[in-house]
Amino acid sequence: LKQKKNAPKDFAKHKNKVGKKKQVAANETNTDFKVRQVHMPAQTALEQKGEEVTHRKLGLLELVAHVQHHSAKVRRDAFHGLRELCSTHDGVLRSNLARIVDATTTAPIDSHAEVRSAFTSFQTWLISVVPRITI
Repeated sequence: LKQKKNAPKDFAKHKNKVGKKKQVAANETNTDFKVRQVHMPAQTALEQKGEEVTHRKLGLLELVAHVQHHSAKVRRDAFHGLRELCSTHDGVLRSNLARIVDATTTAPIDSHAEVRSAFTSFQTWLISVVPRITI
């Protein structure tokens, strides 16, 4: 009998005392978090693009990255953007021809027809614009 009286009860109800705070459970998880804000005095990403951008404010690096994007519409728009960028800024095509050709090598075997057709029109335009000596 003494063992049963001295044994702690598993689900004992604790009486709340007036003026005392509720005790924290031993297995309680602290879910408090603090929020901090990053302060950027200048947007350096906009300054790095320079003047050679499309009407959507995309530079060459963004367009080359969009050629490998998971969305077919973004890949299609990347070819339209590359054509716009290279036609408005002729220095881009001369200085980055190898990068552009390298980035667009997987487009002919793309699973979406709209991407393949955008690549075909871009490539046709590119071949007509680039001198044969360069190729």
